[in-house]
Amino acid sequence: MFFKNLNKNFLLATFGNCLFFVNFSCFFLLPLFLDANNYSKSEVGIVMSTFGFSSILLTPFTSTLIDKYGKKILSLIALFLMIISSISYIFIVDFKIILLLRVIQGAAFSIFFNSSSAIASNSLNDKEKKDGLSFFSSFTIISYFLGPFFAEKIILHFGFTEFFVYASVFSLISFGLMTFIVDEKGDIDNEIQTSSFFSIIKESKILKILVANFLLASGFGVVMNFLSLSLKEKGLSIGLFFVGYSIVVSLSRIFLSNSLSTKNLFNKILIMLGGFALAIFFVPSITSIYHVVLFSVFFSLSYSLVYPFLSSIALVGKSKSLTGRIFGAINSSFSIGVNVMTFLFGFIAEIFGFAIMFKFASLIIFFGVFMLYFNERERIE
Repeated sequence: MFFKNLNKNFLLATFGNCLFFVNFSCFFLLPLFLDANNYSKSEVGIVMSTFGFSSILLTPFTSTLIDKYGKKILSLIALFLMIISSISYIFIVDFKIILLLRVIQGAAFSIFFNSSSAIASNSLNDKEKKDGLSFFSSFTIISYFLGPFFAEKIILHFGFTEFFVYASVFSLISFGLMTFIVDEKGDIDNEIQTSSFFSIIKESKILKILVANFLLASGFGVVMNFLSLSLKEKGLSIGLFFVGYSIVVSLSRIFLSNSLSTKNLFNKILIMLGGFALAIFFVPSITSIYHVVLFSVFFSLSYSLVYPFLSSIALVGKSKSLTGRIFGAINSSFSIGVNVMTFLFGFIAEIFGFAIMFKFASLIIFFGVFMLYFNERERIE
């Protein structure tokens, strides 16, 4: 069990990442701020997707910097950017400036998550990665309880100024923790000079992982960015969704990750993705708070193990000097899925409504899962 070998860097990266994600996850409620300032559904989609486009475009550059110049210093720079940009919303309602702030936040996310993930991964050997990364990501999920659940209460009882302050404080605490990381001075070897970001993603194993991750992100993005507005139209609160999400994903990643063998792991991931798509298909049927809780459990259970398992498959047998770029590729595919599809789904919701949007998103994931399944079966045969 990897628990016996936890070191200071792994723990600091785990808790620092969790705190950063509280700040990050609070901004799933940004559509409420935009709606209060009379932005349209399509404008909400543009604002929310701008974050990801920034992250996507910068990842090839930032992931190489992380491997070359050190994960600690880059993570601290990212936290500083996140704090400043989050506080700035207090003074801004102009559409163009909000887009700029989302670009900065996207850059901060790209740098910090890749840095903290690489620090955690480099603290584990190959046998520990599946369980270790599940543990790491389970603490990330706790942030969705500390973030949106309490942030929604703050918005309702105090206002958006207090909401943005609340979000920023967590990145400030994370900054303090990450200063104690012992950096590995770049982990540069000959491989870093010959294996570029783009050559890594051309590997067949990595490529199919990126496609599966894109499908996961498409569903994740449509739920996280539009569920709050969809439920608001029905007079329902999203708070309990995030409570259920945090509990189910955290517990399953801690206690279930070790119960699945690594044999045919990718096919097991595809089954989970199918369940994930099915949950999204039934979002339009939610009419009560009990349905919100039920959806939260089903959605979270099917989603919970996919990301850490995909990451562990990608990292096994790879040099530590490549972890920044591998995580960069994985997180880029996730960002593309979340933000390109959020951009598209925003216009679908504007024209056809939320019900059609959620069903359309579900069918896209189903189609992708079938394509990956038949491709994998042909490869084995």
